[in-house]
Amino acid sequence: MCGIFACVSEVNVSNFLIEGLKKLEYRGYDSAGICLQTEDRKIEVIKSSNANYPVDVLKKSLEKSKIKSNAGIGHTRWATHGPINNINAHPHFSYTNNIFIVHNGIVENYDFLKKFLIRKGVLINSQTDSELIAHMIDLMLCSMGNIESAIFSVSKMIEGNNTVALMSKEIPDSIFGFSTDPSGGLVVGEKDNRRFLSSDSYALEKFCNSVSFTTKDDLVIITKKSLSIIDQNKAARVPKKINLRKESEIQTNQDENFQTDFIIEKEISEQNKTLKKLINKRMLDKAEESFPEINRHRLLSSKKIIFTGMGSSYNAALYASLLFEDLLGIDTKVEFSSELKNKKIIDPDQTTIFAITQSGETADTIEAIRNTKEQGAYVVSILEEPNSKAAINSDSYLLLETGKEISVAATKTFSSTLLMCNSICMYIASLLEKNNKIISTIKEGFMNIDNNVQKVLDCCDYDYIRVSKFISQSDKVFLIGKNLSFPIVKEGSLKIQEISKINSNSFVEGELKHGPNALLDKNSIVISIIGPGDNIKKSINTLREISSRDVNIITISFVQNDEINELSTYNFLIENNNKYIFPILAVIPLQKIAFMSALNLGLDPDRPQNLAKTVTVE
Repeated sequence: MCGIFACVSEVNVSNFLIEGLKKLEYRGYDSAGICLQTEDRKIEVIKSSNANYPVDVLKKSLEKSKIKSNAGIGHTRWATHGPINNINAHPHFSYTNNIFIVHNGIVENYDFLKKFLIRKGVLINSQTDSELIAHMIDLMLCSMGNIESAIFSVSKMIEGNNTVALMSKEIPDSIFGFSTDPSGGLVVGEKDNRRFLSSDSYALEKFCNSVSFTTKDDLVIITKKSLSIIDQNKAARVPKKINLRKESEIQTNQDENFQTDFIIEKEISEQNKTLKKLINKRMLDKAEESFPEINRHRLLSSKKIIFTGMGSSYNAALYASLLFEDLLGIDTKVEFSSELKNKKIIDPDQTTIFAITQSGETADTIEAIRNTKEQGAYVVSILEEPNSKAAINSDSYLLLETGKEISVAATKTFSSTLLMCNSICMYIASLLEKNNKIISTIKEGFMNIDNNVQKVLDCCDYDYIRVSKFISQSDKVFLIGKNLSFPIVKEGSLKIQEISKINSNSFVEGELKHGPNALLDKNSIVISIIGPGDNIKKSINTLREISSRDVNIITISFVQNDEINELSTYNFLIENNNKYIFPILAVIPLQKIAFMSALNLGLDPDRPQNLAKTVTVE
């Protein structure tokens, strides 16, 4: 979950490194560091840790130092081995001060390699697994006398999916990179005599028009004069070039007139535009033309559909599985990607996998894609980044059209994923000629979703402020719902956990009496979603049971009801009786409440503690 960025150029690379690392902060912001090779072949290392915006601190330190360099490597860290401090921050250097590395991944045979190095008399300075790679390369270099051979040798010794960029003090203006990840791990590009290497194509979109992706065990070498990729036989490989989206294409949904200090607030506010854009692309008059990317034969011949994801993507997958079974009557399952990556699929040639991963880089989901595709399943990924591992490794991929989502907590990508799943469902229904009248009614309702979303967004901020004060002063928050609302309460609970750091749990409404009721007291809050198609009388009975425990109740309901109002400390009314559209609208108050609760508690809602936007390690 770290970010790697490297550059070699005829001009000073310092600013390029800082700009690249800023793009990668969403992958980790525990610490950041850069390594620069000066004209007199000295190596300068600058690190920053224990700051929520370490790259900004790094930039100030770099400006003070006035270091100029034609080659450098940089890193943003999300800690996996060792606490957050400058010793554990990257770059790391070898025992002879010759090799300097930045690393993304987890060295799974860390203990074995550490003991091996200690027996060789190597002093280990940090608590990271990354440092061991620098020592191992240096050790092999001393033994073999050739850096390419040393790197290939070490790439076979370290276990796990690891990506590394490195410099040698003895080899000026040259940077080497490799990855042991079978899904690929490095992106390389060049423009105007500048050559770049990164762990994410997003970081290169400002600097390059096109990029190439490495494969497992490639060795990348960038210098002032060239960019080359060689295999283990040291034979040159010419990879395919892929055009990058321009920044203007990525940020098309942003409203420049919306002023806020917080990225997440802006991304929440963009949902009316992102959803409308997706509808215009996917809900066409001729539904059968809505998804040209999908292999129609493989999809329609599938007897089983599996949705998979992690975090918010799992919650969206759960919604999709309920939706498909309800509207299509197709056997549909939902699986955590961390579980699916190790499972054997029954009748894989008759199975379609929809893998949801906003970034396209979620490690568990990529492994699930690889596992199921190798077994013969048809794999379609739903994501925002077309130049991602998930897109490259899937049979087909579908873009969410949200623009880049930067804040750690998923907001606009979540709602767009729900809409995408509705669109796919309607597409299949049209091909199968199922529920034509119902589908037509649902589709008609979606055509006005941008206005419906805007109404929810425009709900008086005082209401959100009032409710968020309750939440931020509470010890425990429980969210309950049923049917298609259950995935939404799971998502709302996740938002409150990750943004507000409040103990929050979600349950199917009927499950309360089977255990969770034991936790209810006057310091608890229950948020209940009551949507179209729910048995309102049963939900009101549940609210009465909760109220008898002296618990504050917040409701999000689709209809004006005196009993619901009487039992609720506050009720958010979303007047929409379409049970497929309502969940998309109902998640927005939960997003805003979580955001405002974080502000009440003095937290940074864009950068939750111990989390990163993209989870690139298993």
